[in-house]
Amino acid sequence: MYRNSDNWILHCDVYVTAFGFDVYVEIPGVGSDDFELEITPRVVKIWGVKKKLCHRATALAIEIQTGEFQRELYLPSRVDTENVSAELKLGVLHIKLVKEKAVSVVVSVQDKGNNNL
Repeated sequence: MYRNSDNWILHCDVYVTAFGFDVYVEIPGVGSDDFELEITPRVVKIWGVKKKLCHRATALAIEIQTGEFQRELYLPSRVDTENVSAELKLGVLHIKLVKEKAVSVVVSVQDKGNNNL
């Protein structure tokens, strides 16, 4: 099999936990300096580039995916963007997201009487 594109798709797993979400992204051969990670309350975005392994020789077969990549994951609920951790280990990026705490508001109701309906 020979590759004919420099763009490739990141494979991801997303798990719901008691506190939020665990996201796992396969990015083998990519160092932490070669990609960017952006977290908004409802979206995880990762983009970067996987560099070619050899530049000094003529290839007989090229099956390892290289080039630019980008992936956006849309979350079903909001996360706290101040409480995010990410770790790259053995070619897998693990992102831990904490759900945003629900905000409740107490509203006082003014009684204007029943005659104004």
